Amino acid sequence: MRKQILAGLLVLMLLVTSFAGCAVPRKPPEKPEVKSITHRWGEVTSEAAEVLTTIIVYNPNPFILPVRKVFCDISLAGVKVGHGETQGVRMKAMGDFPINIATEIQAEKIPEFWAEHLRHGEVSEILLKGGVVFDLFITTFTFPFQLKRTLRTNLLSTLRITKPISFSPFGENIPFRLVIKSVSAEWGEVTKEKTELILSAVIYNDSPFTISIPEELLSKSLHYEVLLNEIPLGIEGRLAESYRFLANSDTRVKVILTLDNTPMGKWFLSHIRNGERSIIKVKVHLVFDLPPEMAKVVGKNRLEIPLYQVEQEFETDLLGSKAK
Repeated sequence: MRKQILAGLLVLMLLVTSFAGCAVPRKPPEKPEVKSITHRWGEVTSEAAEVLTTIIVYNPNPFILPVRKVFCDISLAGVKVGHGETQGVRMKAMGDFPINIATEIQAEKIPEFWAEHLRHGEVSEILLKGGVVFDLFITTFTFPFQLKRTLRTNLLSTLRITKPISFSPFGENIPFRLVIKSVSAEWGEVTKEKTELILSAVIYNDSPFTISIPEELLSKSLHYEVLLNEIPLGIEGRLAESYRFLANSDTRVKVILTLDNTPMGKWFLSHIRNGERSIIKVKVHLVFDLPPEMAKVVGKNRLEIPLYQVEQEFETDLLGSKAK
């Protein structure tokens, strides 16, 4: 019996000693504080443009705090164009720490975004949305972040012509003159693959001759070029119908240019490389047969005149990072 009592006391002493040596559990870690978030353009390759996001976080704890992951998605006009994610980050104790993430905008997604942007009147939303998942050991804490901006372009306005332009191709001594009074522009049918740019010009025939462009000549009546940062977009150009330019009269002429959306990814990358600046160039030349009486005088049967020529620069600030 005595041996049993001594054995029990010994076990009890060991248990008390064991528990006495245990450390008191520490309190849960304090949540980190996000101090700032900035975005800027990084590397631009032949396939993607990189958005670099830097998040400055303050770790108030006296120990290194791990970050489980950082993620970011970018959408343009509702089209998801990029995703980025990083893991294995460890923040230093008691101090500010930069967390970086790179998100690539894929060029192949840009034609779809471009079509949506035009369909909504050249107004669309830029949404950069993500989060930082902090590991607090006994739980996780996610800090969400986002950048939301409105992209507005006004290409149709830059393509308008309001000042009259006159052409006297044979000199002032020959009574043949055309005046381009005005040109307006609008978007026609827009798909992921193609975009219609419709130009409506008011032309005054300031001569005593009637000029005709019959149906059979419509496919040969236009020479045109559309360039965006020197990238050709044109597929097809045509007149909407046949026209007769009556002597000393106005005629409204509608030109339909079909543009290829496929190169828009290449254009976007050039746009970012150029500091978010682009130049659009549109040239349209009208070709028609001269009236027989005029052809005899000038010695040629066909004439080509510059119906429309515009070169305009436009600029964006997608990330809101440009200096004000």
